[in-house]
Amino acid sequence: MKTFSFDDIGIAKIFSDYSLNIPAHQRDYAWTDEEVEQLFSDLEAAYRNSSEYFLGTIVAIEKTSSSDLNVVDGQQRLTTTYLLLTAIRDHLEAYNIGSDISTSLQNSYLFKSDRREGFKQRLSLNTDDRDYFKELTAQKRGDKWPPEPNRTSHRLLKNAYFKAKERVEGIAKSIAGVDAQDTFNSWIDYLENQAQVILLRAHDEGRAFKMFETLNDRGLRTSQADLVKSYLFGQSKTQIDIAQTKWSNMLENLQELGDDDPQVSFLRHHLIAFSGFVRMDGVYESIQSKYKNENSSITFLGSLSNNSRAYVATFNSDNDYWDSYSKVSRKYLSDFNMFDLKPMRPLLLAIAVNFNKKEFELAIKFLTSLSVRLVLTARTRSGVNEQAFADSAINISNKVILTSGDLIEALQKIVVSDKEFEEVFSVCRVSKTYLARYYLRELEHTSNTQREELEWVNDDVDDITLEHILPKSKKKDCWVNFSEEEHLENKNRLGNQCLLKKSRNNSMSNDSFEIKRKVFSESSISTTSAIAQYESWSPETINNRQLEMAKIALAAWPINKTCYTRK
Repeated sequence: MKTFSFDDIGIAKIFSDYSLNIPAHQRDYAWTDEEVEQLFSDLEAAYRNSSEYFLGTIVAIEKTSSSDLNVVDGQQRLTTTYLLLTAIRDHLEAYNIGSDISTSLQNSYLFKSDRREGFKQRLSLNTDDRDYFKELTAQKRGDKWPPEPNRTSHRLLKNAYFKAKERVEGIAKSIAGVDAQDTFNSWIDYLENQAQVILLRAHDEGRAFKMFETLNDRGLRTSQADLVKSYLFGQSKTQIDIAQTKWSNMLENLQELGDDDPQVSFLRHHLIAFSGFVRMDGVYESIQSKYKNENSSITFLGSLSNNSRAYVATFNSDNDYWDSYSKVSRKYLSDFNMFDLKPMRPLLLAIAVNFNKKEFELAIKFLTSLSVRLVLTARTRSGVNEQAFADSAINISNKVILTSGDLIEALQKIVVSDKEFEEVFSVCRVSKTYLARYYLRELEHTSNTQREELEWVNDDVDDITLEHILPKSKKKDCWVNFSEEEHLENKNRLGNQCLLKKSRNNSMSNDSFEIKRKVFSESSISTTSAIAQYESWSPETINNRQLEMAKIALAAWPINKTCYTRK
């Protein structure tokens, strides 16, 4: 039995020959202005050169009882082309030219007569986009056209239509009015005959998804996330509606991250946290090998839906996921995210899902200390680190690691020792303002134990600012203790920086140390007021101050297990 058919066909002819449906579980319209413009520009260049243009492969599932096709791959190209044909129809009607052409477009390419449903669109989008698309491309329009978008995909559809309209108006302006009908007829002929696609028509979902996977494995298009979705939906069979809901819930949660496409990163991090280590390019194959039937696929989709909320929350300490967690937990999570060490992300996800609130507090504090030590010793890109984090993550999910103390023991092989950390801290230069502020804040919190409020030295840049004692740009008659070379070497040393009320900082500018010293002595920040003990400021003074800072740093970012024991 023949399981699939293929045709070399013009993309517009697909609309005249078939009714196309984007299944409910397929992704929303996603093309940006850049991608839309690229397609229209390529089409126009090929049209003007009288040459064929190949738009790739369209994969669809053929319904045996009708001429309807469910599109598995190709909806972005089909939708954008449909909008171009709609814009041509609208232009002809607006200028009252080529009524036969606009009627043909409406009845043969854009809509078809159905004795039960009346005029029916030849392209119907997924659940989220269907009604908006239908209203956007309708021939008869009310006063409130164009419809107001309420989703990102709606906005993109609206933009794509107006890009098509702009392109059609440009074509019309480039020709004499008398030639308009012939030109647009030629354009429609071109889209029907020379703007070619390969239409693969499968007779069942499994075969269609297999073709989709094979084509994408060969690098024709799409991301691993699309492949994963198609594979899992193909496995879901009788529970496809449940699969769609769970995937949509995951996407809705991930939207908070604001990344262009966070799906693959989340899928990988989820696999590492709950199944085992996998590299970025192996996500799809790993899922294929682990989830081979309907029930396991639905269970996995449920896990993705549920855990995506915790995953997103780990990026934002203000997320309402943390409302019942301690202020200390949220503070350290915020600190952790300044460093954004991606190999730790699966581990943090496993901790967020599996640890109770108190153990989470201890664990995130430890991971923050570890992050600081790894960053300052330039050991963040080690493959050994990534594997250690992955092993700990899966051991947490498998209930082998139950507490923060267990976690610290498991990560001992990658921990930066006190000796190495103190040595590096005592000579470090910090040019990033937000990191220097953070280090100085934590040193102050640690050294001034009389203060009860955890964040009394706040991170508000309008209140507390960063002061370079030896200025970044020094006056010629000041700072004579520093040669030009010593100025370059010392200006970004952490020992040369302090926190100060912004009003005081602004008043000092590049003043001499003698003038600054009096201001420092009056500061309520102990690590700043201590600077006044120095009679002068020199490379040796900076070095001595930073040696003292390094000793405090051991207590500010500890890695000893006893510091993370539940009390």
